[in-house]
Amino acid sequence: MNNYDVVMGIEIHCELKTKTKCFSSAPNTFGEKPNSQTSAIDCGFPGTLPAINQAVIVSAVQTCSGLNMNIDTLVRFDRKSYFYPDLPKGYQITQFYHPIGRNGYLKILVDEQPFTVEFERLHIEEDTAKQIHHHGETLLDYNRAGIPLLEIVTKPVFTTSNQVVAYINALRQLLIHLKVSDAKMNEGSLRCDINISLKAAGSEVLGTKVEIKNLNSTNNITLAINDEIIRQSQILDNKQKVLLETRRFDEKNGKTILMRSKENNIDYKYFPEPNIFPIQLDEKWVKTIIKNLPELPKALEERLEKQYKLNKADINILLDKIEILNIFEETVKINNLPIPTVKCLLGLVQAYFNSNNINIENTKLTPGNLAELVVLINDQKINDKQSKELLTIIMTNNEKSPNVLIKTLGMSLISDGQVLTDILLPLLTEYESTTILYEDKPERVMKFFMGQLMKITKGSANPQIAQEILKKLLDNYKP
Repeated sequence: MNNYDVVMGIEIHCELKTKTKCFSSAPNTFGEKPNSQTSAIDCGFPGTLPAINQAVIVSAVQTCSGLNMNIDTLVRFDRKSYFYPDLPKGYQITQFYHPIGRNGYLKILVDEQPFTVEFERLHIEEDTAKQIHHHGETLLDYNRAGIPLLEIVTKPVFTTSNQVVAYINALRQLLIHLKVSDAKMNEGSLRCDINISLKAAGSEVLGTKVEIKNLNSTNNITLAINDEIIRQSQILDNKQKVLLETRRFDEKNGKTILMRSKENNIDYKYFPEPNIFPIQLDEKWVKTIIKNLPELPKALEERLEKQYKLNKADINILLDKIEILNIFEETVKINNLPIPTVKCLLGLVQAYFNSNNINIENTKLTPGNLAELVVLINDQKINDKQSKELLTIIMTNNEKSPNVLIKTLGMSLISDGQVLTDILLPLLTEYESTTILYEDKPERVMKFFMGQLMKITKGSANPQIAQEILKKLLDNYKP
């Protein structure tokens, strides 16, 4: 491997979450019944005319600004002609000659070291239909046809899979916080193509480029890159030529597999889209869009650290989960407990989401109820078991607050020192043979008596207070 330098560029296709499609009024949705969200315009019926969705232009301008690109305020579209089952019109409307954004950059961290991603272009285009391969047949779902895409193309600046994964994660966070896309790789709203080549170490002459299509997770990206580097290096070691190819990654065997060769360049017969005239954007309007951008990840990270004293690991999770971040900030406005709140959200609450395979939108959790729950946990008024029971209730029913529920259900920890002492003293006498082992095996003895206490109180004894009292009793116990 030391004989070769790796050179990679990344192409990202990002689906925008506008209400309607790119050039029609058909709904932009995910997961609906196949072929139920279609339009005569997106299917290219004779006599139909496309019209650009203004929200798509806004999203493109926002993303260009977030990536520090030069924005072309004269918006022009081109027609890319090719015949394929997932392209109902026989052509795709895109921006081949005049991308809306050029020559940007994004500063990220790779293994805690600064790294700058350089961009070649960003352009708007429409998505194709979805192919579903089933029992030897290919089915087509045209719901996806016409959904607006941003294609974001980097310059060949990457040399390792770590750099690529760090970039994908940073870009996802940016797109999510710009609110232009949900950027869910598992749902196909963010798809990654990697162009990778090897060249002789130190050489200025680039090697033959191989494209790996439609990678849908950072884990697969890492595996695909590493496998392709090995494959190409072995070819070069054997004094053979790397062929110009498009490949895909096979998850089952962890290998890249040939899709098609590119010996002859495809002639897409690009020409200006005749049905959409050039659109001159108003400079003031563009500046207003940029001025009103949401808080971007870098600034947000700095604010969360400064304002709430959160650690970087927790901040990074919040940046990835904007819905959790939103309820975190709303909850802290109420209880002023940032550290306990983030601990509850990323622990107890996230565990509930994972076990039930849902997200916050599918629950009745509110900042008010969560704020009360965090206070109860933080003040040790309920134990772990009780907190889980309360959470389950408020996730599905917000008619009663946690403070009301603990009274209704009789959920409260015994924190009265005298009450706990009155329970523990008879236990020490009853199990005197265990008590006398305390000096030699303090942890074992403490654990035994805490277990007995929890059995008697049915888990309602405050563990921290009980342990303090038990230790004092054992330290001073005289048979």
